[in-house]
Amino acid sequence: MTPLPADLVTRVCAEAGAPDDIRTVEALVPLWLADNREERDEGDFPWSTLCVFELREHPEECWAFVRRALSEAETVWQVVMLAAGPLEDLIADHGAAVIDRIEREARHSARFHFALTGVWPQGGEDSPVWSRIEAARAAAMATGIDAGGPLPGR
Repeated sequence: MTPLPADLVTRVCAEAGAPDDIRTVEALVPLWLADNREERDEGDFPWSTLCVFELREHPEECWAFVRRALSEAETVWQVVMLAAGPLEDLIADHGAAVIDRIEREARHSARFHFALTGVWPQGGEDSPVWSRIEAARAAAMATGIDAGGPLPGR
């Protein structure tokens, strides 16, 4: 089990109205996936999305969340939300620390490779990390998220 940081649970999840038993990444994932099954109206952010946004300050827990949610995702939209949300934040905020793991995961997981096609630079287009992201996702771009490709199997 991957515990959520205590400050995140008390400061964000509790304030946002999360259920009391949300204390781990594994408990958060199915609720986040349910809240992000389909596209929502802009600005309509459920508590789970707010909670996951705060994971950007906790790279290990964010990495665990992304991997777990990606393995359990059932819709392309869920993967879009993972790519454009926590995965993109993880790369923007902690890219140098996680790039080796990202490259390894992209080589071994078709879903992760697919998810990388929905990540965009957050002001670091010229960075060595972003060059490595581009290389890691290059082979999937033609059938990736923006190309309307299907969600790879688990």
